[in-house]
Amino acid sequence: MLKKLFVFILCVWFLASCGGEETVDLEAQGLVNYAGDRFDISIPENWNVLNEKQNLLPQPSEGKIELSAQSQEAKGGFFNNVLILSDTLKTFTDSQEFAIANNVGARSQYIDYLELENKSFDFIDGTSSQLYIFEAKYNMETPKIKFIQTAYVCNPNIGYLLTMAVSPSVKITDKYETLLSSFSCSPDGWDL
Repeated sequence: MLKKLFVFILCVWFLASCGGEETVDLEAQGLVNYAGDRFDISIPENWNVLNEKQNLLPQPSEGKIELSAQSQEAKGGFFNNVLILSDTLKTFTDSQEFAIANNVGARSQYIDYLELENKSFDFIDGTSSQLYIFEAKYNMETPKIKFIQTAYVCNPNIGYLLTMAVSPSVKITDKYETLLSSFSCSPDGWDL
């Protein structure tokens, strides 16, 4: 009887320790919070944030560059980077539909597009989307790059396209997916 009680208490303690909210120590993971005008995302603390004033960023054909950041050192001959674009949506949609629509466009905009993975994706705040991992070239002169791309819709007519570009030699993309999953709309800054 005492043995059963001990096992029962041990099980209850174990189950209780699995519950509750999990907090993430960004600094311990080498990450910092980047607060945009209307969003937040975690990025590596040693990445350089580029801005339009530096005249290094090309103007997108649609939308606005909200964030461009890149690693300080090359890996596999490439500087890993993140690019976040925003655009006012002409029709109301959700994050998953917006991601799917953008991927259809990516297939025609890039050269040698090769889809590696297409899966459901959840942001830390519970918002569902779609995640695409693909390799492609910007143009005939550039080498193939691996892209990890998803989308998030805020307020319900501002769409954000989140893209990580990494070396094609990167085989495991979990840590980059985790960075993208940290994106969330900030409640401040929305004029409703």
